[in-house]
Amino acid sequence: MISFFIKLKIIVYVIMKNKLKIMLNDLINSNIFDGTWFVADGALLGIKRNSDLLDFDDDIDIYILPDTKVDWNKLNKKYKYYKDYSCYKVYDRSDERIVSNEWLRFVAYKRTMPQYYRYNRAELCRAISESYKKEKIERQYPKTWIDIFVLVYDENHQLYRIPQHWNGTEFYFTKEEVECEKDDTLGFTINIPKNPIQVLQRIYGVNWKVEDKDHQY
Repeated sequence: MISFFIKLKIIVYVIMKNKLKIMLNDLINSNIFDGTWFVADGALLGIKRNSDLLDFDDDIDIYILPDTKVDWNKLNKKYKYYKDYSCYKVYDRSDERIVSNEWLRFVAYKRTMPQYYRYNRAELCRAISESYKKEKIERQYPKTWIDIFVLVYDENHQLYRIPQHWNGTEFYFTKEEVECEKDDTLGFTINIPKNPIQVLQRIYGVNWKVEDKDHQY
């Protein structure tokens, strides 16, 4: 017999998934992108593994190429956006903002930067403490949102990368992958990377089809 709390959790997951799908469809229909864009990461994993978004996901990641232009004036008026540390955040303006520990958000952002790659937590905190007040960006987005990352081109390796993750091996896309393909799994057409299985294996490992409850993917 399913407990009340499990039933409530399932209901919350369904509401979040439906909200994210509506937001993504609205964003696509706004035609704000002039150039290449595609959906990846957790949303791509859900689409290819479950034929839906992941139950516990609270955001969708969109990637755009360096020359893709974004016309924010076309964004549906029910949504707001702002530039956070590593990407743009798009969210429903009617949703309640979530209060976060801003210092921990700042630390998490700085930890992705190449110059701090081998720092332990104490070393990192000492190195970034003086810049915190000047560089801090307060969280404005609620519990569901869309991330839009602007990729940069790595000439040396001929790859597209997230700017802050150059020291990792998983956060990149090849020239072939960014050519994209269409997918209608969510009930409307989106762009996903070409060779999506290759992308998922790189990000989540060869066992990407098996749910990892410890890491929530």
